[in-house]
Amino acid sequence: MIKVLLVEASEIDARRARDMLAEAGEGDIQVTHVGNLSAALRLLSRESFDVILLYGELIDTHGLNVLDLLQAALARMPIVMLTDHKDARKERQAIQRGIQDVIVKQQWTAEQLVRAVRHSVDRKQAEQHLSYLAQYDPLTALANRALFHDRLIHALALAKRKKQEVGLVLLALDQFPSLAETLGPDGCDLLLQAAAERLKRCMREVDTVARLEGDEFTCLLEGINSRSDMDIVAKRVLDSMAQPFQVKEEPVMVTVSIGVAVYPIDGRQADELMQRTQGALNAVQEAGGGNYQFPASG
Repeated sequence: MIKVLLVEASEIDARRARDMLAEAGEGDIQVTHVGNLSAALRLLSRESFDVILLYGELIDTHGLNVLDLLQAALARMPIVMLTDHKDARKERQAIQRGIQDVIVKQQWTAEQLVRAVRHSVDRKQAEQHLSYLAQYDPLTALANRALFHDRLIHALALAKRKKQEVGLVLLALDQFPSLAETLGPDGCDLLLQAAAERLKRCMREVDTVARLEGDEFTCLLEGINSRSDMDIVAKRVLDSMAQPFQVKEEPVMVTVSIGVAVYPIDGRQADELMQRTQGALNAVQEAGGGNYQFPASG
């Protein structure tokens, strides 16, 4: 069911729009009508909709800047604008401010109105999907490298202002190339998904867990008290990962190598902290894996 909020000053045009959406909408479009923007904003504060049909004259009354305010307040909900007359300049300005489509009421048809509603919802869903792919790893649904880096920068800036510590964990599965060869592509994906779930369970809900690439994962822990907190976290992760994984109904034993660092003790900048955590991880791997380590002093 597509929920449409119709913001239309004319009762006659509102009734016509509702009739057309009912006629061509195949019963899966539900319309709620209000007569002005104030009523629309009040309703939107307590109820969610999939798309807004907005009469353009109401925008003209407040100026085009109201579209910017609407988009910000409504998390860029799709909006289809209704106008009395065709005006190429006004349509172009509306599209530039995020309007999905413009319908001229003198020329509208039921099929055109329904198509505009459906297409605006489809485009919004496509935008959300692309936004998701830009920030999350599709295999594990964890944050990806880009999102993790943004959160790390923000966390360090906040920690600097509040004089707090931030913990960083970098983890890799030991002998992963051999595991991948044994398990095959599908089994390898299942193992990575299971490892991601275990890693999430080892962290607090407020912590960020990300997959950087391949078998490398990282975790960001804000508001820790000391290095000893990170000792506890690292040991918890080692114990969790040491339990057998079930991959295609077969037990798979895995060990992990972990690098652990703390801001500001081990670094004050994001790149420096990541490099030193990577160095600690490399040292564990060179020593045979199955352990954790902080960066060397100095």
